Amino acid sequence: MAKVAFRLSSACQGKRLMTEALVRAVTFCFEETELQRLWADAHIQNIASYKTLEKAGFKREGLIRGGKMVNTYCDYYLYGMIKADYIEISQSKSALRDKPGK
Repeated sequence: MAKVAFRLSSACQGKRLMTEALVRAVTFCFEETELQRLWADAHIQNIASYKTLEKAGFKREGLIRGGKMVNTYCDYYLYGMIKADYIEISQSKSALRDKPGK
């Protein structure tokens, strides 16, 4: 199991760079290592971060109320992805690519 975390300069935000990087990191973790689970947390007010996680295939698994992130007590969402989720996502994308007319 491993935790995923990311931070991106404001000058680079909104260009899907983090989503692409996260998808590549997830691919590496599940295809090149024996990891079975990835997880991440995102402050409930950081919409861009949790939308990035969702675009990469992570599922919201819960809410931590009054938890500690770095040096701050706040509410945050927990996200996770298991290898079976990754395989399902990969197969779905492959099926879309192989569809005639696409």
